[in-house]
Amino acid sequence: MVHPDAPEQRTARLGLTVAGALVNRGVLTVGLLGAGAPAGEYLALLPELLPTVSQVALFDPDDRAADELWDRLVEPLRRRGVQLCVGRHARDVVRGADLVLLVDAVHAAPVRAGWLAAGAVVLSLGERCLPAPLRAAADVLLTAAEPRAVLLAALVRRVHGCRLIVVDLATDYAGSPNSHRMPT
Repeated sequence: MVHPDAPEQRTARLGLTVAGALVNRGVLTVGLLGAGAPAGEYLALLPELLPTVSQVALFDPDDRAADELWDRLVEPLRRRGVQLCVGRHARDVVRGADLVLLVDAVHAAPVRAGWLAAGAVVLSLGERCLPAPLRAAADVLLTAAEPRAVLLAALVRRVHGCRLIVVDLATDYAGSPNSHRMPT
């Protein structure tokens, strides 16, 4: 486990806290794309920060990496009431998920907005830019974890019943006029 003050764990804590605030009801299902070290951090923190999670589906195009992460974390998660499974296609992992975690933005490229459940929250903390079509499909797009923006997004979600919220904390949109786009 990474030291609690390590940047990777702080990033995972921040992302999961923001996501938890934006999901309409308790997060029950999570689709996780990517099986690298950051994915392990997310999985280790899920039961603590989002205690309503009962199922996580994981995808990585590298089957070996996905299987290794599953082998390492399936039992600790099961003991905390979370079922972990490995999907063999990104579509199968994100379909129906309350929360989609794009831990490695390389794996975000194949994700289509049409695959996502109504009311889904997509959180991107990968190192690359989230694909423009997914950003464009968002009813609410947050590009900062600034508390007022998260609170406003949560309020907009409850009032307008947003179909898709995308939190893209991987890309620097400083100065962008759409950095906290909300429905009008």
